[in-house]
Amino acid sequence: MSWKVCHATVFEPEAYLVKGFLEHQGIPCLLENGRFGMDPVRIGNLGTIRILVPEEWVPVASKLISRRTRPARPSLAESHPAQVIAVDFSRRRRRPRASRRGRSEAP
Repeated sequence: MSWKVCHATVFEPEAYLVKGFLEHQGIPCLLENGRFGMDPVRIGNLGTIRILVPEEWVPVASKLISRRTRPARPSLAESHPAQVIAVDFSRRRRRPRASRRGRSEAP
């Protein structure tokens, strides 16, 4: 059985999330971590974590991953722009402060 790359990332938590998602869907997968030891390199091939699946599962896995990583629909706030409300603060009333109990007033 030959294994092919269906997804690659530089973030280890993302790699484990994708692996768990694929395994939950019944797709066997492996992680291939290009990092070495104590130096957290996140550039180039040394920092890439690849998710491998059997060759016959690559189209299914890629489709499932692309559905999960699609940009979310715009939120309600983005679809309806905010409106500015004019407020006149010069006419605001101030209430007198109540004096605190037990506090002696200076002469």
